[in-house]
Amino acid sequence: MTPLDAATQRSLTAALYAYLNDYGGDSIDEVRAIAGAILAAKEQAGEWSLPGWEVEQWVDTLVADVDLSQPLPSIWQAADQQLAHQAQHWREQLAVKTRATVDAYLQQYSFTEGLSLHQLVATVLPLVTDATLPRDTARQLIETVSSQVDLSSVSDRVIDRKWVLLAEQVHQLWQQRDMANSVTDVMQAYVHKFQPAAVDIGESLIEQAVEAVSNSKLKLGLDTELTPDTRKLLIKQVMLQVKLRDMSSPPVKTALEIAQDLHNEVVRYRHDRGLDDPNYWPTTTTSAANDDSSALGGEISIGINVRPRPSDPESTGNISSTDS
Repeated sequence: MTPLDAATQRSLTAALYAYLNDYGGDSIDEVRAIAGAILAAKEQAGEWSLPGWEVEQWVDTLVADVDLSQPLPSIWQAADQQLAHQAQHWREQLAVKTRATVDAYLQQYSFTEGLSLHQLVATVLPLVTDATLPRDTARQLIETVSSQVDLSSVSDRVIDRKWVLLAEQVHQLWQQRDMANSVTDVMQAYVHKFQPAAVDIGESLIEQAVEAVSNSKLKLGLDTELTPDTRKLLIKQVMLQVKLRDMSSPPVKTALEIAQDLHNEVVRYRHDRGLDDPNYWPTTTTSAANDDSSALGGEISIGINVRPRPSDPESTGNISSTDS
């Protein structure tokens, strides 16, 4: 895990309390969603990029000492309050974009067989933001937008063309839902079996999982071909699907077999590039924590604990800003 340096943690914690003071938050799930929004707003501004699932561990750190039963400590300054306002604006704008795309989809395609409103919103979310979506932030947005959609009046809304174009991408993705679900199954099996470091559970790993599933299409009964553009969209979808999935049930046998193929490819990839072998922790079904939480964040009954790698001199530095 890329550690939060003390100054950054103080600033982010102060922004979190400023947000709670200005906008409220009455549950730990909501606090987690707010913390994730603050991190996403900073990333959207180009101040950093957290690889893989590290953002979930940063959320854990920020909410660890929050006690909603006690008065909020007044530790924020003007800059912290400004960040809180940016996070609120980011949440509001993301909800607006998501709602507009959902309405455009419903106007163009109505409900496709097997598609629920929550699934539709979850499919849209990765298309309307470049920021990493922390799990609880995404869940809160899915609930918010789903509750706002009025199926009886959606046909009356005037929809801008840009949302219609995004709705077409949603339709393309839904046609690849079997592929997306299979890749998510393999990612679940991979995390369950090999316990990768959170930093390694990123889009590059999912891209390799897509390739592994593509190579096993006959075994999985899939009849699909991905264009380069659809592949990119699908990778972002799976990144969110894996976070949202209830992974308490054991992976299926076929997914475990493909996960082994994926693991072999990861080892080969790193070996060919002169990298160290992946440092996986042994599979575990218990957590050392007493609060039933996971390193993925919160009580998710995952049955595993994705652990940070042991620190080394090159991985313990503070996170640096990016220009992207």
